Amino acid sequence: MKTLEYSKFLNKIMDTDFNIVSLSSAFALKLEYLFLCSDLSLFEFALAVNLNYSYLNDLLRGTKYISLNKIESISNALHMSVLELFDFTPLIIMQEEQCFIKYPVFESLF
Repeated sequence: MKTLEYSKFLNKIMDTDFNIVSLSSAFALKLEYLFLCSDLSLFEFALAVNLNYSYLNDLLRGTKYISLNKIESISNALHMSVLELFDFTPLIIMQEEQCFIKYPVFESLF
């Protein structure tokens, strides 16, 4: 995994309240997570998911919105269902794990 990008990603995860975050922001986080889990450059990832590099970059920054057709195209390219793309559980688990690492006292509450 890409170390520097991953640490920035973890900071974004920690700053996100998944109870009130917009769907487009949560989707951008999931897309970034999938990119970071791949061993591809951003350009290669854009090619793999059939998106223009600039458009993908804008999606990840949250400055563009995505259409249903593009979501379907991404799910097909990644061999995932659309439901899996919108399953934010891995991100929430990462957030909880980071919380326990930063604040070990909370772990005793669970």
